[in-house]
This record gives sequence, structure tokens and C-alpha cells, in this order.
Amino acid sequence: MLTPVLFTLLAAPPSLPWHTDYTAALAEAEEQRRPLLLFFRYNCESSHAPINPIAAGGPIEHQDGLSPCERMQQDVWENDSIVRAAERYLPVVVDTGDMTLQSRYQVVRMPTTLLADPWGNEIFRTTGYLERDKMARILEAVPRDFAPLATAGQTLKANPTDFGALASAARFYESAGLPQVSDRLYAAALAAPGGTDVAARRQAVISRGLILMARLNRAEEAASLFERELAAAPDGPGSDALLLGLVNARLTQGKRKEAEAAVKQMESRFAASPYTARAKENLAGTRK
Repeated sequence: MLTPVLFTLLAAPPSLPWHTDYTAALAEAEEQRRPLLLFFRYNCESSHAPINPIAAGGPIEHQDGLSPCERMQQDVWENDSIVRAAERYLPVVVDTGDMTLQSRYQVVRMPTTLLADPWGNEIFRTTGYLERDKMARILEAVPRDFAPLATAGQTLKANPTDFGALASAARFYESAGLPQVSDRLYAAALAAPGGTDVAARRQAVISRGLILMARLNRAEEAASLFERELAAAPDGPGSDALLLGLVNARLTQGKRKEAEAAVKQMESRFAASPYTARAKENLAGTRK
């Protein structure tokens, strides 16, 4: 016959080993090169349930009328598949209004789930209740080896607006197959105050434009990005590459006349450029 204590242990739902001290967890994550799983749940519709609620005789009943935070706890964080998927993370629950974390992560709505690299830099965030299958896909998508990100990650921990580190992080996530994350980081780099090196900036513009056009199906946004950069410095380095990007974006949109106009610019300004030859080939390839 099972004792009450043993019955409680056997009946308890699976759970994550939640930390409540963000600073200590961040230090541990950096030392072990483990990503962070941050679950913000304070003032969540006046919910005061503990993070791993277990009634005296076993797990609590899942009831209607729960707050989104409680639903996340019961439907997601207590699910076997999620617990297994999150084993490589350091999970931290934030159930008080920590102004330091508020300032760093700008969390407004509850619950917010935020995945961060080992240096605390944001990778993904979701707001509100999220089904467990979607959460599982997000958890699995985060890279497993952060060694190539170490220098940029440490820099961004100290200065989140460092242009070079943001661009480096964007390249890391692009190579990891996460174009949405890469796009967000390239956008942050281009908005950073340190992005004054025209050549480096334009390389970031081209990289972001290619992601928008080829990976995210946002060719119009890519075209606008190329046009703005060209207008800012028409004779700057890499203008021929930007014009090629503009040609490709317009062709992707089916806007042949605009693509032809960009090719004419290239022929008049960069006749000997290999980018001009490529643009002409691409334009010719779209003729019916």
C-alpha cells in the first residue's frame, strides 16, 4: 500500500526546476553556456497560484476560469514533452515586478515567455497563453551550440546597441536557420547609433534585404530598405550591390518596369561591375 507521501510524489505532475533569482541564474547560464527560459507572470489577472501547485493529496484539478498564467503552468509547463524539451534551458520564473528586468526586457503583458542566450540577450518572446505544441517548436528551434556567439553575446550583455555585435548575432541566427531572429537583429543594428561605417552598414542592409526577400516573403520591405540606403549615400561603397538587390526585389514583386529602371542606373553608373552583369541576366531571365 502506498504511503501518502509516496502517493503525492508519484501523482505530482512533471515540472521544470524553476529559479527565482535571475542574477544567479544568468551567471549559471553563462558559465554553462545554456539558454535561459524566462516566464514573467506577476500581476497576471490577480493570480496568486504558486509556480508548481500540488494539493495535499495530489495534483490540483485543471479548472475553467484560470488566468493565462495558470493555464500556461498547467497545460504547458507541467507537460512531459515540454519538460523534456526544456531540459537544456535554465528556467526562471519572474513573479514580482523587478524593475531591472522590466528595464532590460520591456515586459508589459502577462504572461510573457522569453528565451534568451546564455548572456541574457533575447532570442524569442511570446505574450499571452501559448499552446504546448507551439512552445515545443520554439524551444527546439533555439541553437544548441552558442560558442560562435560568445564574443557578440558578451558584448550585447554590456551594450545592447553595439552595431558590430548585433550584426554578428544576426549572422549567427541566420546560419542557425532563424531568419525572423536574424531580421530583428539586423534591424536593431541598422538603428544603432554606432552604425556609421558606411561599408559595414551597407553589408548589413544587403544581408537584411536578402532575408526579407528570400526567406520572409517581404520583397516590398526589402526594396524600400535598398532605396532608403541608396538615397542616403548615392555614391557610397556597395551602391552597385544595393541596386542589384533592388532589381531582384522588384522582379520578385513582379514590378518589371521598376526593375528595368534600376538596371539602367547600373548600366550608366557601374557598367563594369559584375553586379550589373548579374542584374541584366536576372532581368533577361524574366522575359516571357
